[in-house]
Amino acid sequence: MTAGAPPTDATPMGGQPSGGQPADDWFERRLHWRGLMGALLHVRVPAESKTFFFGGITLFLFGVQVVTGTLLALYYKPTPAAAYDSVLFLTSDVSFGWLIRSVHHWGANLMIVFLVLHLLRVFFQAAYKFPRELTWVVGVGLLGLTMVFGFTGYLLPWDQRAYWATVVGTEIAGGVPIIGDTLLVLLRGGADVTEATLSRFFGIHVLVVPLALGMIVAVHLVFVHQQGLASPQVPDPRPPAVPTGRTKPFFPDYLLEEVIAWLFLLAILVVLASIFPAGLEEEANPLETPAHIKPEWYFLGVYELLKHVPRIVGILAPMVFVLLLLVLPFIDRNPEVRPRRRPLAIVLGILGIAVMVGLTIWGYVS
Repeated sequence: MTAGAPPTDATPMGGQPSGGQPADDWFERRLHWRGLMGALLHVRVPAESKTFFFGGITLFLFGVQVVTGTLLALYYKPTPAAAYDSVLFLTSDVSFGWLIRSVHHWGANLMIVFLVLHLLRVFFQAAYKFPRELTWVVGVGLLGLTMVFGFTGYLLPWDQRAYWATVVGTEIAGGVPIIGDTLLVLLRGGADVTEATLSRFFGIHVLVVPLALGMIVAVHLVFVHQQGLASPQVPDPRPPAVPTGRTKPFFPDYLLEEVIAWLFLLAILVVLASIFPAGLEEEANPLETPAHIKPEWYFLGVYELLKHVPRIVGILAPMVFVLLLLVLPFIDRNPEVRPRRRPLAIVLGILGIAVMVGLTIWGYVS
């Protein structure tokens, strides 16, 4: 070898790097992957952290939605003339098509449920405080995008329930002050729910929202990795430091617990999809309005509120609530994290949950 020339790692036809060099060494010399994996996996988390796996389960459900949604898209035809028949064909004639569609249906609902539970866990454990303010803001953004994910996908079967629930949902959006009319036309692609609406919702559902969610999830995970998990007992020091209390390794201890929770939830998903498969009503008919039109359950609270207060109040109240969620870490100056030392925040949180759950149940039974 000429002096000063870079070393060569020519790999013979058998696949073994020259000189008996192990394959992991071959990749290490080029990608330095051991340091990256060490930084990602070999960290420690507070032993008393109680995440209840809500965040990890939400991430897992997002993966389930991507996989099942991709399989469904292979058969789906996003036009009013063919959408309903393509869903009917997938459900009735494609092998395990009904199961994939039902898992996708239940996965969408559970993703919203667990994301809300994750947000509530972070709130009651005060894990949104320093240094995790931006992590909280990104998490609220993820909740909003997930709601859009569910809303845009709800129309795609193009049956009566999906069509008229979308009519109601877009009318709620059309009530937003100043920009309501523009927002309504933007969502529907015109004055009414038509082929333009279906095409627009399909594009948003399968392309725009998944890409946006994927990027924001990546940012959220980077923030969590850099800041670590919060202790529900002790505030983070200023400036941030390595946890000083009892800790446990993220890999394999914590990660193994997460994987077990994912497998358990996957079993629940399959059971729910098998016992309560996703239904399909009659094909959408814009000229026939069914009785008791309601939006999907995660908008029922807002829908019910609009029945009992002036329209402007019913529209602005949820917007103000979301704004308060976004700025919560910056207006809550109490440094304490233990619930008994945050009585005002805890009471307001419980009251907010009671109002939303009560309105949702009221809207469901009315």
